[in-house]
Amino acid sequence: MTAASAGVTLQGQITAIDTRTRAVTVTGADGGSLDFIAGADVRNFNQLKVGDKVTLDYQAAVALDLQPAGGAPVGVTQSQAGTVPIRGATPGGARSNTIEIVTEVAAVDPVANTIALRGPRGNTQIIAVEREDLRAKLPSVKRGDLLKISYTEAVALGIRRDSP
Repeated sequence: MTAASAGVTLQGQITAIDTRTRAVTVTGADGGSLDFIAGADVRNFNQLKVGDKVTLDYQAAVALDLQPAGGAPVGVTQSQAGTVPIRGATPGGARSNTIEIVTEVAAVDPVANTIALRGPRGNTQIIAVEREDLRAKLPSVKRGDLLKISYTEAVALGIRRDSP
């Protein structure tokens, strides 16, 4: 599993809100601003007002997993999940999107640390394997093996009103 995440905290003042599109602009003390769309998963949006001093907690993460496909058929599936705070709580929310691809191994080159994967539409993609733990597994992977690749992207957003 490969995972990467980045968290950003921004303090500032809400300088613009479009209630129709749910676009929000937060401007920091340094004059820099951040524009974002507060999706439907950001509940309690109506609590936010221009002039509010807020702290944004934005967390994004990506995870990638490679494993034997087992009996899964070649193809692509997608799933989504999300959370919203209870009514009256701090505005915010979280959302994740997972794409799973079952693909066939077209070729393996453990010396060059590459693997060629045939996608669900028949196209072949050569991928350089950079992680040492996955490179160590390349000699055991054979042409015709099915692999399941899971890619998950998750975003969490919390908006806290600061004390005046």
